[in-house]
Amino acid sequence: MDGWYWPGGIIAVVELIDNHTPAFAYDFRHRFSIGLDDLGHKIPWHEVVYLVAVLLRDPTSWLQTSVNGWHHPVSYEWAALVAQYDLHAQVNSKRKPKPYPRPWSTSDGGRRKGTTRSDARELLAKARQGDFKWLNRHTPT
Repeated sequence: MDGWYWPGGIIAVVELIDNHTPAFAYDFRHRFSIGLDDLGHKIPWHEVVYLVAVLLRDPTSWLQTSVNGWHHPVSYEWAALVAQYDLHAQVNSKRKPKPYPRPWSTSDGGRRKGTTRSDARELLAKARQGDFKWLNRHTPT
């Protein structure tokens, strides 16, 4: 469910209902006062597709939390406060503090994957051996 509407959206919504029923039911009942039995009767399916697209973009919804495998939903304010807490702890600590726990799991051990060249180690080895010619040019000001 990438966009606000796409072909086959009703099928994707039905798959979401099958795979994430508790979160789907909670969000529709809590946010829209609509039960699962009302889908297609009181509210047309094309509108359900739009509402689900909105819920999947909202980090405070349980449906988005369930789809992404988080432990709990978060608000934008929570994310800002956690980032501020991490920066405050980092500045006022002698050792590197552990970051405040996020609801999503860190499968990479807390390390972020960056974009590095595949031959970066070889380039560094060449530079250490002196086989790499550096180009230092004066930049006009």
